[in-house]
Formats: sequence, structure tokens, C-alpha cells
Amino acid sequence: MVNGVLFIAFLMVAMVSSANSSDPKEMIRTEFQATVAEIKKVMANSKTIKELQSDEKTKEAFKTCQLMFDWAIQDLERSFDKLGEVDMSKINDILLTLQVWLSGVFTSQQTCIDSYAEMNGTAAEKMKSILRKSQDLTKNGLALLNGLSSLAKHLDLSFLNRRLLSSEFPEWMSYSDRHLLQIADAAAAPPQATGAASPQAAAAAPQATEAAGAAPQATEAAGAAPAQAAGAAPGDFKPDVVVAKDGSGKYDSVGKALADIPAKNTKRFVILIKAGTYDERIDIPRGTDNIMLIGEGPTKTIITGSVSVEKTLPKPTTFFTATVSSNGMGFIAKDIAFENSIGPEGHQAVALRVSGDMAAFYNCHFNGYQDTLYAHEGRQFYRDCVITGTVDFIFGSARAVFQNCQMIVRKPLDNQDCIVIAQGKKSAETNDGFVFQNCTFSGDKDYLPVKDKNKSYLNRPWRAFATVIIMQSQIDDIIQPEGYIPMQGANGMKTGYFVEFGNRGPGSNTENRARWPSIQQIDSVEIKKYTPGPFLESETWIPSTGIPCIPDMIPGL
Repeated sequence: MVNGVLFIAFLMVAMVSSANSSDPKEMIRTEFQATVAEIKKVMANSKTIKELQSDEKTKEAFKTCQLMFDWAIQDLERSFDKLGEVDMSKINDILLTLQVWLSGVFTSQQTCIDSYAEMNGTAAEKMKSILRKSQDLTKNGLALLNGLSSLAKHLDLSFLNRRLLSSEFPEWMSYSDRHLLQIADAAAAPPQATGAASPQAAAAAPQATEAAGAAPQATEAAGAAPAQAAGAAPGDFKPDVVVAKDGSGKYDSVGKALADIPAKNTKRFVILIKAGTYDERIDIPRGTDNIMLIGEGPTKTIITGSVSVEKTLPKPTTFFTATVSSNGMGFIAKDIAFENSIGPEGHQAVALRVSGDMAAFYNCHFNGYQDTLYAHEGRQFYRDCVITGTVDFIFGSARAVFQNCQMIVRKPLDNQDCIVIAQGKKSAETNDGFVFQNCTFSGDKDYLPVKDKNKSYLNRPWRAFATVIIMQSQIDDIIQPEGYIPMQGANGMKTGYFVEFGNRGPGSNTENRARWPSIQQIDSVEIKKYTPGPFLESETWIPSTGIPCIPDMIPGL
């Protein structure tokens, strides 16, 4: 039997944070409600918000914050609803989903602060102060979920289905502890119901196709999700809409096709994009779920844009530089290139930003320079993809796995070094992090002649708790022996979590890596929890996308 102190500690923290309810599920729901109320109060009543809203210099940052507040409330409300749908005996089935969504709430608030930091440091400090309470409430909610997750691994939680009465306490609980909970139970008030309905589950999608330009294939492991997952065969799927530059489709732009999606669509909506270069910016809004974009190959179907922080007026935040923004749940893209063509002079210039949960990409290219791929929040899976760039070209706070992908460093500006990864985990309570499995880290032909002058590094921690796992991957000699450099002083050097496991290639030697406390060595048992199966709960949603996924360690590597 697990030590009762752990259970008591969890309940005590929960009761303090949730108006003395003795039902653990309602404790967490009450925490969600408190956070929603705080964010709404900030939006409606803050004098500082009104001042920042009227400042022309930070108008773009305020626009980002408005959107982030809306998203945070939506994620909290759907978390509230999701938690209300299950009893405690089945709570473990949804814990990761709730942790991901609530981590997204925290990320949304931090993105607001980041946007002001890009524009005006003083305003950023003001916004940080305004959001301190709501961020603390979000972290409290995450702490409750994380504690419940730990308990669920050791206890039968079925006895928590009902509110706890004195006769229902476990035998190992002391009399004083039972009495304390009885007092709390007597003082508890029923929670107020609120929130929108949970999003519909994604429908099955067409099978993935193997295409030229994909990353080197891994050995398929026994038990891996088969290529012929649920859905139609590669050439047999029936798109809902066809987009073609030559006029052979219903529309000549992707944006027009997206406008054709029915309101409150719940089924998989497939858009076939024929070969061509589509110069347009695309935003798939939050709530537009289960969208699938299929191209005719990442060298044939290209969506391009050129918005950047440095070259575009009025100056946007990094968040709003993306050529394509996917914000709905269950987004899938196959056989397409996403590009920001502004060049290195544009500095921050995103090709694709992904802000929705359970997004999956197969045989896609992401081409840019600084900040190419913004894996912003939610669970994300990338298979057989190519990502190119110079500085922090894979960044964000998503919970993402890159399997069989190529990371290719491009030639930067004369005074720049190159960094592949900048992960943004800000709080110990959130569950974001990046995993790279059987990937290749290399340079393109224009970069190789300058690799000794413009040095390349695997990673620099964007936030204090940045988490990056590189496993079973090929690391070429473009990567400097130290592997890691700091971004902001000592940020993340002690508190981050960086692991290299079972890698190969001349750049994989860890003997001369940076000597940071955050760079860890783990064993063959510990590393398994970062494979797609446990890290993404991949087998509950990736097979329905038709994208091949190996949920475990890849044998033979």
C-alpha cells in the first residue's frame, strides 16, 4: 500500500486551493473555475490593460494577448467539461489530456507576456504582474493534476467516485486526518457549472503515402502503428474540396477552401492542394477542428509567405509572423511544404505555427531561417519531415515528438551562430517538451563551407525548465562539441532537462558537452517514457491519422 502521507498531502493542497471541497475531481474543477474568473476579471477590469490597449507602440502585442486570453478561457472550460464527464475510477484515461490542455493555458498567458517583451520591456513587466495570480492558479491546477497522476499509478481510485464520508476513508488514514477531511467536507459548497462542450474526437483520416523527399526510414518495430491505419487507401480518399492554381479545382487558394468548411464541423474535412506555389497566409482558427491538408509532395505543393518581425510594418509579434497557423484540434498535414521566404535578414519569421492539440504531420517540409517551426502548444507528432533554418528554428512549448525527421542548418547572417532547438518550458508543473527520435542533424551545401565560422549547436534553453530529449539519432559534425549554449544568462542551465541517448555520428560524442546540471544521463528504462507511446499516448490518436508511428524504442539503432 502506498504511504498515506502522499494521499493526505495531495488532498490538503487541493482543499486549500479549492474552497474546501473533499471530492478531488471537484477540487480540480473549482481550480479551473477560479482561473477562468481571474482571467475574465483581468480582461474586464484592469486599468493597466486599458492603458496598454491604447498604446500604439504595443498594439500588436495587445492583439496577441486578447487572443491568448480567449484561448486560455476556452481550454479551461473544455478541461472543466472533460473532467466532469468521467468518474474517478477512469480518471487516468484523461489525465494526460487535461495536463496538456492546462499546460496550454499557462503557455497562452506566457505568450501574451512574450509579445510585450518583444515590443516594450516595461509593458512586459506590467503584463507579468497583471497575470501573476492567474498563472499561479494555473500552476496550482497543474500541481493537482500532477499529484493525481502520481496517485493513479499506485492506487485504486474507484473509492473516490463519491464525496468522501467518514465511513469510506482508507484504513491507513489516521483518526486526525479523517477528522480534518470531515470538517472540510462539511464546509464545502457545490461548484458552479460552466463551460462549453468538449471538442468532438477526430474521425479516421486517409492512409499516409510514402513520398520522395521523406527522411531516412527507421526499422519498423513490432507493434508499431501500421501504415495501413484506419482510413482509405492513398489514392482512394475523397477530398471534400480541391484547390488548384490552374483552375481545375473548386478554389484557387487554400484560404478560400477553408472558408467552405461548415460551421461547427465535427468530421474530418479533407482539402487536397494540387501542385503549385500558393503565396498566401492561412489561419485555421481555434474551434475549427479535424482539418486535413494533403498536397502532391513537399517539393510540388508549397505554401509560402514573407512576414517577419524585422521587415514587416507595422511590426508584428513573432506569433503573428507565421505563414500558416493551425489552432484547431486534430490538424493533419501530408505531402506539403510550409515556407517563410523572407530570408535571414527578417530575423524572427515563422513558416508554421501549431497551437492545437493532437496535430500530426507526415512528409512535410518546413523551410525558413530564424524561428521556422513554432510548436506552440498541445501534443504534436512529426514523421518523415524536413525542417530547415538557422536560429532557434524549432521552438515553442508543445509536447512534441519528431520521428525520422531531418533538421538541416542553413547559412545564416555573417555574424550569426546557428541553434536548432529552443524549447520553452517555463514552469516545472507544465508537461511540455521536445523529443527527437531517429532524426538527422546536418547542414545544407551552402552552410558546410562556413560551419567553422558560423558554429552550430543542438540546443539553447529558451525557458528555465526547457526539456529536450535526443535519442537514437544521427548527429553530424556540424554540431559543436559542447552541444549547448545559454540564451539568457544561466537560464535553464541548472533547472532544464536535456538528454542524449543512443545517438550516432561524429557530432554525437558527449565527452566534451557543456557541463550543466541540467544535462542528464538516464538508463534504458527511463528513456522509454519519452517514446511516442507514453509521451503522446500515441496509440490513442495517431493510428486514426493514417500516419505511421513507432510507439516504442526503434530496434537495431
